[in-house]
Amino acid sequence: MSQLDWSLTEERLALAKTVLDMSAALDDQLQLALDESGMSWIGIEESEGGSGGDDADLAIAIRALAGQARNASLAETAFVSAWALRQCGHSEASRHIAPAFSTANDLQAVEREGRWWVSGTARQVPATSAAQLALLPIALGDSWHLALLPISSAEIEEEDNLAGEIRTTLRFNSAPAELMLELPAHLNWIDLHARLGLARAIQISGALLAVRDLTVSYARTREQFGKPIAEQQAVAHMLASVAEQALLAEAAVATAISTPGLWNNAIAKSVTSRAARSAAATAHQVHGAMGMSEEYPLGALTTRLWSWAEEGGRAEAWENWIGRRFMEQDQPQLWESIVNPPESRHQ
Repeated sequence: MSQLDWSLTEERLALAKTVLDMSAALDDQLQLALDESGMSWIGIEESEGGSGGDDADLAIAIRALAGQARNASLAETAFVSAWALRQCGHSEASRHIAPAFSTANDLQAVEREGRWWVSGTARQVPATSAAQLALLPIALGDSWHLALLPISSAEIEEEDNLAGEIRTTLRFNSAPAELMLELPAHLNWIDLHARLGLARAIQISGALLAVRDLTVSYARTREQFGKPIAEQQAVAHMLASVAEQALLAEAAVATAISTPGLWNNAIAKSVTSRAARSAAATAHQVHGAMGMSEEYPLGALTTRLWSWAEEGGRAEAWENWIGRRFMEQDQPQLWESIVNPPESRHQ
């Protein structure tokens, strides 16, 4: 089985079908159903109250939901926050946790009488509608820590991204931390930011597969001059472009999942973000006015693509980081860096 076939095992195909069935049958109760089925706790060991499984299993569920343009906190709670806590030797398998991993945060913590108190602002915090807690990275001396705080202890300002997903600003004023956990020495804020980037990359991949299928189906059924527009050479080239971008995104995600590490996470986010922009624009060209209709599903997917491309690091930011890391090597060798990344941290 090739690396691109990571999603095609019998168990993962069944998991994807279950998520799709739940998504189609449920509306406001989808998050509750995901919680009760244990999907919100995939990746956490059963001995710690979770559902077992690994990143690839969780990515299947996240990708399936993204392809249906459904909002749920799997990406944030299970893939990002639970992973970050596991790096510190801690597990949470009952409460939703919103990861406040934006580079625009301004947070400080002080210790008084054996307890940590947090002040400052966390911006663009996702999944706060489902979460009870926020997870905040804070630099203390030469190391990074994760502070776990009740969202209710913050002043809350809610905004939406382009897709209508809630992105909250949390302002803390000497709020008591429930936990303060030190990250291992080899991890810092950029590893957390990249993990959020990989979560968005997985979602982009799922949405791109749906956009590809929707666009091909539309072009095959929409007729002009007595034949489907898919038979027109210019449109056929557009369809090939959308399919190419979906495949690029899938390959980048497959690489990051099979070989975990900061470098591959950064590449996955860069590749999928650029693919999202290109494929969304081309899909709207093929659909014309139909793609702008609120009743038609394309807009719900492309607004998510545009939003997710900006979250967890824009393509340009990660490409700048990749370029700087490459040039920091003692003897930069382009091809060697491509086939053997300078850094491969197994997570």
